Amino acid sequence: MAEHHHYHFNLFRILGDLSHTVSKCILIWAIHANRSAEGVSLITQVLYAVVFCSRYLDLFWVSPAHMPWNFVLKLFYIGSSLYIIVIMMRVFARTREKERAWKLGSICLGGSAVAAPLVLLIFKKWHHYNLEEVLWTFSQILESVCVLPQLVLLRQTSVPTVIDSFYLVTLGSYRAFYILNWIVRYFGAEHHFEPIATVFGIVQTAFYVDFAWVYWSRQRVKLRNGGVVDSEDLSRGWLISSLAGRNGNDEEEAEDHIPNNNQQTPSVRSGGKWGVRGVSVSADDTLTDTG
Repeated sequence: MAEHHHYHFNLFRILGDLSHTVSKCILIWAIHANRSAEGVSLITQVLYAVVFCSRYLDLFWVSPAHMPWNFVLKLFYIGSSLYIIVIMMRVFARTREKERAWKLGSICLGGSAVAAPLVLLIFKKWHHYNLEEVLWTFSQILESVCVLPQLVLLRQTSVPTVIDSFYLVTLGSYRAFYILNWIVRYFGAEHHFEPIATVFGIVQTAFYVDFAWVYWSRQRVKLRNGGVVDSEDLSRGWLISSLAGRNGNDEEEAEDHIPNNNQQTPSVRSGGKWGVRGVSVSADDTLTDTG
């Protein structure tokens, strides 16, 4: 949220910031409480870190006294994102993400970089064109699609995850509150409208609404305070199924169904492996455990 205009806070802006902050705290707490990062997409978390680092460059030249609320939250978003990445890579076991998710993450990153100057050209014209604006626009576009690798991971994983409904509600509602904030700002005394943030905020919210429908419409036993979402569940959502694929018979999933005569039901083990689907590995492992 680059601050291009000084304005008074309204209730929806505050609720949006609080929801975003709480979502970060819930995720960090869940990872520590379960001593695992199962089901959390490292790719998505890296993309979020890129979003915040590129958006909040004004930390270097805007005085903290100007807007203490923003200053503290910006530092928290950057710091918490980097912290989550570190504990996922160095401390707790995480679910291996397959090549498809890495390709999708690369497309999100590269596509956002290419689209940023084009979107600026459409909405801002050349006379507002500068590096800060390009990076801010890049962050808005990228944030709207950051969740896609996470959704792909949940589609591929049939083991317990640390992601729960509280995390999804707070993360999804933050942008919804921001949309209401933009509406209030437009019809209020400011009469300010930010088309780029609004458009991509709606896109981001649409992904979360679609996923929320999938998440709550399914009837599945929740394990270890998390849930299991498979391709059949995701086929109920329009946006997600269009991007992740409606069919669950792709090559990656086929590999997961290789018969094993000695296969047993995976059991929860602290820091252990999870079996043939959603293989959990530490950050320095590079090969699937075949033992």
